[in-house]
Amino acid sequence: MIKKGKENMMIYGKTILTDADGVLLNWRDAFDAHMMRQHGLFAKGDVREYDQSKRFGIDKDKMKEYIREFNASANIGFLAPLYDSVKYVEKFYKEHGYTFVVITSLSLNTYAQRLRTQNLKNIFGNAIDEVVYLDTGADKDEILEKYSKIFPEAYWIEDKIQNAIAGQKVGLEPLLVKHPHTKLEDTFNVPVMPNWKSIYERIIGD
Repeated sequence: MIKKGKENMMIYGKTILTDADGVLLNWRDAFDAHMMRQHGLFAKGDVREYDQSKRFGIDKDKMKEYIREFNASANIGFLAPLYDSVKYVEKFYKEHGYTFVVITSLSLNTYAQRLRTQNLKNIFGNAIDEVVYLDTGADKDEILEKYSKIFPEAYWIEDKIQNAIAGQKVGLEPLLVKHPHTKLEDTFNVPVMPNWKSIYERIIGD
């Protein structure tokens, strides 16, 4: 991990904080496939719906169990990259010296965490500097406050508006990855990015 210090502020300033699912990795398609294979359940709800219980027409508590099950499963080691993330994360790292700290509400299961780290490293290589794990569905307010002190004014890339705003409140620069469920009227002036190309252009200016 990059250490804070006056002697390396230029390197220290080239850290981007990011979520994993729905930002770097395609969680939803893998989850849908898992629900079909393991439980014979299909998402029939509106594709623009973020709430998985509404997409599947399942009780919220039961859906939490399914998500916890999936997030602790071997599937987590094999998620595909999202959109054009590989190309532009590589450009950030190789051409501009940026590294990424991933903050993910995956699971407290240590084996699932190892699989996620392996998956991220296999796809994005050394661009991934650190992975910070929270419990399934956990809020990120506290961890973002902590990391905003380590990396003040860093970019914070998310797909969940509540987490993007939580980062904004502690001085981070949030960018929201657009999905069908993204409601522009609820973004509270957080910039919405349709893909990683737009994220790259926003940060680098090319």
